[in-house]
Amino acid sequence: MSPVQVAAAELMSLRPVPGFGTKTIYRGVAPQTTDAAYAGQLRLRGITTLIDLREPREIPHEPLGDIAGLRYRGIPLYCGQNPSDRTLSQNQRLLLDGRGARLVAALRVIAQPAEGNTAVVCQSGGKRTGLVIALLLEAMGVARELIIADFASAVREPGYGLPGHVANTLNGTLDWLVESYGSVTGYLLSKGLTGAELHRLLELGTHARARTVRPLVASS
Repeated sequence: MSPVQVAAAELMSLRPVPGFGTKTIYRGVAPQTTDAAYAGQLRLRGITTLIDLREPREIPHEPLGDIAGLRYRGIPLYCGQNPSDRTLSQNQRLLLDGRGARLVAALRVIAQPAEGNTAVVCQSGGKRTGLVIALLLEAMGVARELIIADFASAVREPGYGLPGHVANTLNGTLDWLVESYGSVTGYLLSKGLTGAELHRLLELGTHARARTVRPLVASS
């Protein structure tokens, strides 16, 4: 695939996440190069904030932070650890058990008032981005089947199995969080998300479970 074709594929990978009202959240693959075409596509989509979950070694020499007018936030999730020898379930538990503060940091950026839309990206647009988006959507009250379908459509690495297995893995992980913390919002609040930040996240969505979330917000 030529560099032009690669760049086009990266741009096409930015797609809106379901469940949002007044603000659009995009998810996708981080670009291997930063050029005027990519910056133009961000502007075309109204993206003014970009959350990059990659490790420093994964980021090319042309950093996204150099794009004029873009609020760039680099929040590496793996912190140097190599997850390649872990199953998808083990990878998710690693992040949830040991990187909760960083997962919350990504959601905190989404919660901050800002003009324009937000994009969340990582190297493949699947595991890391998918987990952040899944936590966000579950907290917002989006139907679990939509969350799982969105995740499974993005994780396409052969080592993690067919889409059905990927979907079952995320479903099991979310069930584990609910059993361990009472709810995904309970997990996020335990990892440092404030009630005010949670409330701002819920205001972005169209399917929030207000009666379920309100006591958590009031008690934080």
